Amino acid sequence: MTANQLFRSDLKRMVAEVICIEELSKMLVKAVHEGDSNKAERFIGDIQKSHNELKRLRENKRKFSDAMKIMEQSQSPSELIEKLERMF
Repeated sequence: MTANQLFRSDLKRMVAEVICIEELSKMLVKAVHEGDSNKAERFIGDIQKSHNELKRLRENKRKFSDAMKIMEQSQSPSELIEKLERMF
């Protein structure tokens, strides 16, 4: 898998999570208006899960970018391995 494929895949997942959060937010508002606290709590939990997934994807992108910088700056394979081991 190339870096571009990785980014496209993560971008698609991020878009899906944003859409999911938008839809869950609408359902949450409806549940609150109807006074259904059980549904509202479930929707809040699902929104939190989607939010956490977005944070995870963003963090993965940051780690990948950091690793690419390290690879560009490393002078030797052993130096590269050492730096990447410290990073992860």
